[in-house]
Amino acid sequence: MFLSFKNKSGYACYVIALSVLMLFLAPSTVYAAEIETSTGLPIFSTVQPLTGSAQCADLLTSNLTDSLNHYLVDNYAAGLISLEQYNEVLYSGMISENAFFADAVFVGDSLTVGFEGYCRTHSDSIATDSTRFLARVSCSAKAAISSNALSTHAGIMPKYNGNVQYIENAISQMENVNKMFICFGMNDLTGSTPQQFLSDMQTLILRVLSVRPDLKVYVISIPCIVNGAHSGGLSNSSIVTANVLLQETCLANGWGFVNLSEYLMGADGALRPEYSSDHYVHETAKAYAIWNKVLKNYAYMEITK
Repeated sequence: MFLSFKNKSGYACYVIALSVLMLFLAPSTVYAAEIETSTGLPIFSTVQPLTGSAQCADLLTSNLTDSLNHYLVDNYAAGLISLEQYNEVLYSGMISENAFFADAVFVGDSLTVGFEGYCRTHSDSIATDSTRFLARVSCSAKAAISSNALSTHAGIMPKYNGNVQYIENAISQMENVNKMFICFGMNDLTGSTPQQFLSDMQTLILRVLSVRPDLKVYVISIPCIVNGAHSGGLSNSSIVTANVLLQETCLANGWGFVNLSEYLMGADGALRPEYSSDHYVHETAKAYAIWNKVLKNYAYMEITK
């Protein structure tokens, strides 16, 4: 349903196979962290830097298929991989815009709900039929870890298989899911400090890892909001502080960090008007096209590092 091959049939078999390159090429970015999991297996996850200013999405990878193809050809031409390795990569998988996300679950609040809707209606999205979404409007990390999550907060907790469940319990039941992309903060920061939110977010992620220690964790930065908007402790200032804390935590724990916020902001550090659907926090299809592009770029860095 989501796969979009267009004229790429001649390139069939790369993306999943390109992960094999990680056997041959060591991580090159200074934002790649190596840790040891409970199983003793090393995990390398890219932590994208925050620059403190708006970034141009036009400079990001727009076609993951072409970018990965050029990467493979260029590395072979440069002698970084042998013909045998090249053929092994070429014929061991399927290249597409979204193979990296086929085994992923996206966890979050209304912003993630909106991104799921975008993916369901755009054939070039990063989602496949097997990509999962575990999100619900008004959800928060604080609610997700609370003792009354399934009672008082049942109306904002994500459902899985038709039932409201703790996020870690839902993910523990998901087959063929090896990555978690998580984006919370909007609803947390209305009533919590960035430091309190960070603590709740860490607790939630560790609860998920306690039942799925093999899961790769990728934290998506909290998107900025429109200029002048605020609610309780939620503001662009508190979002920046929270994102810096999230980035530092990801680096310390070996989790990935996706710098989304700076690709949605304008020169004023706020959400660009054309990306706002309600003059507050919610976003338009144009904004989700940026999500899609940022995530493709992130996948490229993870695969090729």
